[in-house]
Amino acid sequence: MQKILDLIGIGIGPFNLGMAALCDGIPTLKSLFIDQKNKFDWHPGMMLEGTKLQVPFHADLVTLANPQSPYSFLCYLKARQRLFRFTIREEYFPLRKEYNDYCQWVCGQLDNLLFGYRCEAIHKEEAWDCYRIEVKEVATGQIKTYFAKHIVIGVGTLPYLPSFIDKSHPHILHAANYLNQKERIKQQQSITIIGSGQSAAEIFDDLLATTINEDKELLWCTRSARLFPMDYSKFALEMTSPDYIDHFYALSEESKALTLKAQTDLYKGINRSLISHIYDKLYAASLEENGLGKIQLRPNCRLENVVSSEEKLHCHFLQTEMGEAFTHPTDILILATGYHNAIPSFLQPIASQIHWDVQGRYQIHRAYSINDAQSIFVQNAELHTHGFNAPDLGMGPYRNAVILNTILGYEHFELEKNVPFQSFG
Repeated sequence: MQKILDLIGIGIGPFNLGMAALCDGIPTLKSLFIDQKNKFDWHPGMMLEGTKLQVPFHADLVTLANPQSPYSFLCYLKARQRLFRFTIREEYFPLRKEYNDYCQWVCGQLDNLLFGYRCEAIHKEEAWDCYRIEVKEVATGQIKTYFAKHIVIGVGTLPYLPSFIDKSHPHILHAANYLNQKERIKQQQSITIIGSGQSAAEIFDDLLATTINEDKELLWCTRSARLFPMDYSKFALEMTSPDYIDHFYALSEESKALTLKAQTDLYKGINRSLISHIYDKLYAASLEENGLGKIQLRPNCRLENVVSSEEKLHCHFLQTEMGEAFTHPTDILILATGYHNAIPSFLQPIASQIHWDVQGRYQIHRAYSINDAQSIFVQNAELHTHGFNAPDLGMGPYRNAVILNTILGYEHFELEKNVPFQSFG
């Protein structure tokens, strides 16, 4: 039998990569992280030129758990001979392209990462009180088997599309694939964007350059009442803390759902600077005769259906405030409709050991485990149990510290308490 690892992570996105980096500083902890991709590449379809993170540079893979880690963003800047330039720039939010390069730099230094292998199944080995993880090399189909005491699932989320959407239609795409289709999109005479968040705003901003002063139609629709900024005020930021997670976790299931619905501006809003940038572009265009052309922004418009004909996509909307339906024909439809969690098929052999709620979601303990033995953990799947902080890059190191402390059985990472000045309960 092969040696039994302490931990295997499935998926290497920012959250599990951060955990791999933290594991590297614990010599007694034997870990391996596996991903089916052949390299780390974070949201390549939305790597637009000049776009920034919505979290500051210190919300990197490790700093908020271990500021002395050699895998911090500042250490990356030093290694790239760009530390002085970054500080001179006085920009709190790194470029998205730079963050991706930072993560790839970290990958290049770790020896507990295995790319190009897809997890096929996880089985429980009762005799050895561990898990058997079967993985397949994507390139060759070769099967490998590993054994581990703990599993951390960090497979990320999948693009969400409404049920009425024809996913195979060549002129309908999710925002996640925007860059791959950008040249084809720019050739269309009529473009429609759906969504109210950062991705929709970035795509609209990117397409403005080819629409202003052109005889092209660009429509941005959202069911939200307005195009709202992310709340980045200091007391709102206090809610990105362990204390608020404790508070939210203790709420009833009904209260959690209602609270999340009211908190969209905390995690689904647009950067204020981008909102201002878009407005300034529109204002400058309005000074030119017909500069705005056929550009429209329409909040309170919910997409109800899409019907395709030989020449157009016919988007059926409802103006929710007025209760009026209307149809808008378009050449191409871009859906910036967010992402959703999906239960990976490799969990099927151990599904009976996992806690599920009545909606078929993970029932997640406070320490992010989903079974009684606290040996299976999840990353960024706890929005419904732990609150809006689940997808926040800046809270990833905290969650990783909690999980690793649980696995180790002692507080290796000291967790800060009593962070906020305000009381949530």
